[in-house]
Amino acid sequence: PVSPATPEPPVIEGLESPQVRAGETLRLVCVVRGGNPPPSLHWDKSGRSLPGSWVSHGGVTRARVSVPVTPEDDGATLTCSLGGGGSASITLSVSYPPSEVRIAGSPALAENQSATLSCSSSPSNPPVRLRWWLGGQELEPDDTSTTQAPGGGWASVSNVTLRGQRSAHGTPLVCEASAPGIPPRTDSVLLSVSRQHWEGL
Repeated sequence: PVSPATPEPPVIEGLESPQVRAGETLRLVCVVRGGNPPPSLHWDKSGRSLPGSWVSHGGVTRARVSVPVTPEDDGATLTCSLGGGGSASITLSVSYPPSEVRIAGSPALAENQSATLSCSSSPSNPPVRLRWWLGGQELEPDDTSTTQAPGGGWASVSNVTLRGQRSAHGTPLVCEASAPGIPPRTDSVLLSVSRQHWEGL
């Protein structure tokens, strides 16, 4: 049996799941029962000390910490350490939308000519699905690729080929990035289709 002088291993409370969203603030409590004198507790995030204080009452020591979640915290480990040895930790999985979705390429087309436009999303977690819409009608992309970004997360690129039709002049072309659990992001451009003038030989 554990004697009153020996503290039990620390337990982290306040987080139902390590799956969190960027923009949230985690409010965690590290709880240790027993210990005489009361043990000291220390929080860190992936080896970097976190500010916080601990209090002991009725044989229970608690250390509270508030952690604002950023995209860079994906894969970070929060650890509560006991002064005399022993620790508890959780590793975060952070979901976040792409900070930017951008259409590249000229939306100005000559009638009956084709042009390819590209849509790219900055890193996100989980990876987004890119979809194209022309005047509310979904378009089939030529190709779409997703790669792991060097700084973390996933970046996506999609290409679509349009044929200049006068009926599409002034129609919005929209690229939408979406994934479960994160808000969608879009970018749009207005198509400009010019009449083709034929010169006599």
